[in-house]
Amino acid sequence: MNTLLRERLWFVFSVLVSAGAGGAWMVVGWGLLPPAGPLLSLLLIPLVISQRSRRSRFAVALAYYLAGSHGIPQAAAVFFGPGGHLAEGVALWLASSVLLAAGWAFVDSGGKAIAVLLFDALMPPLAFFDWMSPLAASGVLFPGTAWLGIALLLMGVYLIGQWMTQGLPGAVLHTAPLWFLGVMAVLLNVMTFARAPAVPEGWRGLDLHSGPSTTSVMANFQRMDGWMTAADQHPRAKVILLPETLLTWWPGNAQDVENHVPRGQTWLVGASVPLKRGVFADGIEAVTRRGSKMVLASALPVPVSMWRPWHRPTGDAFGLNNYKAFWFSPVVTLAGKRVWASICYDQLLPAIWMEAALYHPEIILLTNNEWWAKGTGIPQIQTASSWAWGRLTGAATIEAENR
Repeated sequence: MNTLLRERLWFVFSVLVSAGAGGAWMVVGWGLLPPAGPLLSLLLIPLVISQRSRRSRFAVALAYYLAGSHGIPQAAAVFFGPGGHLAEGVALWLASSVLLAAGWAFVDSGGKAIAVLLFDALMPPLAFFDWMSPLAASGVLFPGTAWLGIALLLMGVYLIGQWMTQGLPGAVLHTAPLWFLGVMAVLLNVMTFARAPAVPEGWRGLDLHSGPSTTSVMANFQRMDGWMTAADQHPRAKVILLPETLLTWWPGNAQDVENHVPRGQTWLVGASVPLKRGVFADGIEAVTRRGSKMVLASALPVPVSMWRPWHRPTGDAFGLNNYKAFWFSPVVTLAGKRVWASICYDQLLPAIWMEAALYHPEIILLTNNEWWAKGTGIPQIQTASSWAWGRLTGAATIEAENR
């Protein structure tokens, strides 16, 4: 077999395996098996480095991102509302995949792979849509180690690059450190499995099937009564987490929920919280009989559909205007616990999770809506991402979804 044919076959193989690694993010695991995507995403790095040209490296990376995010067009058509938004969804899918793949065209070593991983994760605008980052594998390999785990992963990426580019002497030189990292990963996983963080007693997440708010006032009252009744079914809970954006936090709605919360209980309610005319926060309200307060908010609500800084607010009564990006997500103390929240779209973004790794929270709250993304694979990607990054922090996780 001549060299040119061998290179072409390897390129085709790499594209197929890369696409499979991207699609693996939608495999959430069976039984005790973890989600496949975060760990298999590491295949992208050697597959790209092994290519001979920038064009082929770009194609391998593009296959990864296109396969993993192919649910965007269908989800956008639902989430953006009526009016035929499929074409916009296709444009977002293609544009985001091309931009994320672009940097990988220049990756022919471990050091350049590190640079692209960090650039995509931390530098706007790429950081706003850096789905399926191989950085998430740090939580799979090095659970509970926070930023040390990210550093260890990047060390492994560098060593793999050296191994691939320096030939046999380099392979011999760098095999020992790779084996050391592998043994460390196995030991950390065994230790984590033996003493996985448990959800504190009295804390509970509530999954619902409420669907979206509507323009019908009566339908929204019935929907609101339905989820409050569901929360009432857990009188022994001390803190109940409810899903994202269940209602708009107008004063009348707030008072109704406050009057409904049982004494001694706290409801953490996902709400669209009015900040000023036509501008909202995708927040979490801590509600008791004594009142309510927004304690946490999304760092980056879904770009284009929720976070639209170019959009002039009109004060729409149903909160369909602009949501504020808070950029940072500090830890708060609730019921004596250090708590951090990852709300909906935030669950996909490495930059936001890397911030969480600085804080060492005891509990991570995961809230989202899934009704708009059924059949797209996006909920599975959120689950895989949250699982991996949550393991990195070593915190207990509590989830509330509106399916």
